[in-house]
Amino acid sequence: MRDAVRQFVERMGLMCEKDGMPRGAGRLFGLLLAEGGPFSLDEIAVRLQASKASVSTNARLLEGMGMVERVNTLGDRRDFYRARCDPWESMLQVAQSRWREMMGVFAEAAAGLSP
Repeated sequence: MRDAVRQFVERMGLMCEKDGMPRGAGRLFGLLLAEGGPFSLDEIAVRLQASKASVSTNARLLEGMGMVERVNTLGDRRDFYRARCDPWESMLQVAQSRWREMMGVFAEAAAGLSP
């Protein structure tokens, strides 16, 4: 990995960590932004010098947040990941959905609680 990419990956890890995400998830996201992909979990683990289990966990987290997507390759049973073409929009949509869900929970709780 080139020094500029390595620095970007590490900075993304630190930035995401500040937002409450695992540093590994930020590093994975940084790698996919910088180098495109798609990459298998094995390839990502080698590039990030991380365990495959950690990469798998963080990839699923990022997928759930709408930041990366899982893709398949014909004839290969492995999962591959790449950054979504619109990760920021997807992240906002996921956050809005969670916000609406939380507001629904608050409304139900307020209706059931005595004044």
